[in-house]
Amino acid sequence: MAGDMTDNVILVGFMGAGKSSVGRLLAKRLGRCFVETDDMITAKEGRPIPDIFSAKGEPHFRALEDEAVRLLALKRGDVIATGGGLPCQDGRVEALQALGTVVWLSGDLATLCERALRSGDRPMLHGKTREEIETLYKSREPFYAKADLSVDTTRLNPDQVAAEVWKALQARTRPPHSSLLPHSGAGASGPSMKRP
Repeated sequence: MAGDMTDNVILVGFMGAGKSSVGRLLAKRLGRCFVETDDMITAKEGRPIPDIFSAKGEPHFRALEDEAVRLLALKRGDVIATGGGLPCQDGRVEALQALGTVVWLSGDLATLCERALRSGDRPMLHGKTREEIETLYKSREPFYAKADLSVDTTRLNPDQVAAEVWKALQARTRPPHSSLLPHSGAGASGPSMKRP
């Protein structure tokens, strides 16, 4: 059940959203272990992700992500950062939701790209035009949007994003008393929370 200490918190989002840095901060704040699916894959393959892409191609990498998702079923109460493309296949977000609360770290595409390019080699951005990157983002956005919660990272640093995720999780797991809800029946969720 969401909110239980055995429930994982799973971060999804495009490259540059800050899933790794936010995940580490959030895990510290919650007193949980931090797991990164890309680290699981590089440990198994014994080589960095850009090398996996260049040597074996994207389909092989996506198959490795499938295996990583299966292994995540063994995790309890962890904060998990996923690769940008990991949730973006049919049934994948639902598989992640079966493991815990999925949080989309969203943001303005230009900001995300700038951060991603600053933070190292990104095979999915290599040699692509701005239009191609925008097409990639738009193809992934509907998958991210299935997340249980969403936090816009555009104008926030990792500490602030971690704080917003924490608040959204708290609001989700500790709903306000019914007498405090507006008479209209509208939810009392804050700006960080995804609305149905």
